Amino acid sequence: MSNTQPISRRMERGILILFAAAGLVLGLALALPGIRQAIGLATGESGISLLTDAAVPLGIGGGASLTAATFDTAWVVPTGLSASARSLLVLGALSGALTTLLTVGAVVLFLLLLMWRRPFHRAVIVATQVAGCALLLGSMLSSGLGGLGRMMAADELNPVAGDVFVVGFRFDPAWTLAGLAVLALSVVFSYGTRLQRDTEGLV
Repeated sequence: MSNTQPISRRMERGILILFAAAGLVLGLALALPGIRQAIGLATGESGISLLTDAAVPLGIGGGASLTAATFDTAWVVPTGLSASARSLLVLGALSGALTTLLTVGAVVLFLLLLMWRRPFHRAVIVATQVAGCALLLGSMLSSGLGGLGRMMAADELNPVAGDVFVVGFRFDPAWTLAGLAVLALSVVFSYGTRLQRDTEGLV
């Protein structure tokens, strides 16, 4: 009996270390594309996705045929963009990568605390708040800065591309809503922490 307790603690510590390392590797793997894109945009070697409404060439054949079709996005590798447009694109990519790192880090901390059987620890509240703010503000910054950069790039490239690019960008509100949901979850954990503190010693 006396020999099994240290082994179980050592195994638990090893599992937690492996879990934290796996979370770190996962966070870096998810953030690496954004970091590589930011470096590529800064050096002029990376491409960007621009909105377009260019028509798809139509053809009539013996089988299926197209009545009308347009492209909605175009992948371009621009050169000679203004410094402001390139800076906004780089900042947008870096904001997305930082958002990913903060979110994954907060989720890993949250899961570690659950494994430690501390679901209402104060660090859980901090983790959910960090993840919620990262998703809420980070997604807005990434979409906003990158979107402005794409608008400027489309405007600068239109004269040489026959005005095929739309000066605009898409915004996905799903990540913003996810951030609000995680922040609401932090309120629940905060309430649970206060309730646990108030009921200590009553049982």
